[in-house]
Amino acid sequence: MKQVVVNNRGEVYTREALMPRLEGSGAIVQTIASSFGTGEGTRQRREAFRRGEVRAGAPVEERPLSYQSCGRIVELSDDLRGIFQIGDVVACAGSGFGHDAEYGYVPKNAMARVPEGVSPEVATTCNVALTALHLLRRAQFQAGEFLAVIGLGMVGQYAAQLAAAFGGRAIGSDLHPLRLEKALACGIEAAVNARDGDLVAEVRQRTGGLGADHVGICVVKGTKEVTHQAVRALRPSGVLLLVGGVAADFTGAAGDASPHTKEIDVRWVYGRGPGSRDPSWSLRGVDYPARFVRWTAKTNLDAWLHLVATGRVRGEPLITHRFPVERAGEAADLLAEHPEQALGVVLTYGQA
Repeated sequence: MKQVVVNNRGEVYTREALMPRLEGSGAIVQTIASSFGTGEGTRQRREAFRRGEVRAGAPVEERPLSYQSCGRIVELSDDLRGIFQIGDVVACAGSGFGHDAEYGYVPKNAMARVPEGVSPEVATTCNVALTALHLLRRAQFQAGEFLAVIGLGMVGQYAAQLAAAFGGRAIGSDLHPLRLEKALACGIEAAVNARDGDLVAEVRQRTGGLGADHVGICVVKGTKEVTHQAVRALRPSGVLLLVGGVAADFTGAAGDASPHTKEIDVRWVYGRGPGSRDPSWSLRGVDYPARFVRWTAKTNLDAWLHLVATGRVRGEPLITHRFPVERAGEAADLLAEHPEQALGVVLTYGQA
């Protein structure tokens, strides 16, 4: 079968690999489509190679790529029969589960049936969507509240849409015009060009001077300036949300950018929800009691798919490029070298 890999030089390509086996409570899924989450990891490997951190003569080390995909169940463990069926189309979320390969083994907690009306291509964006949904869970977002998003990549785009779906409001900012256009097409209240616009002024104007209840920093690399801007956009006692590996830098902050005087809360957002970083939950299917943990990465996945199926969240406008899996290297080059030209990049596998 075909499988997409990245090596220690940052090269992405398709190779032949062995077929997966049914390893436990889960399914073998034949991939219809998959999508890259970001080109940052590939870009970092390439930069490290250019700096000489990987010797030109060093052995090539390959790693299969996986993040988010959609496919059809072709083999199923006995304990899941009746919950799923052979032929079900499922969204698969998570590194190691949403395979960039023709087939993959997916544990039960990493997949959910795709409802009618949700295309496989949109379903492939499930992992970034779940990070956005987890952001709102971490914020304890309520109806009527205001969210400002710094960085309108896929996570930021979905966070803004989900805030509206939750009965709130959202605006965002980004450096790339394409992302601003996509956010506006999906109904964001305002999209500010970070090069020449003023996000803080826009937030204050739209909140009567109060400030945002929540600000999410959804960029790959944070800076001191971005951190200060986020705090300035927050109301007193607001919530600052740091997505992924973003680190905040509050040094030198004064006045309305001071996290101390504004008494803000800082919350980190990582993964798809409870369970996504727990091997016993994600790999072995040991679930948490719903009585105590209502929203896990799995129930978040079900909830997001329902929101898409009912039209409250839109994914189609966010998909900008499609490549057959054999051209995965071109897709990776686009995201890593020209992020301003692309947003959602989907790989297809010749399955309807």
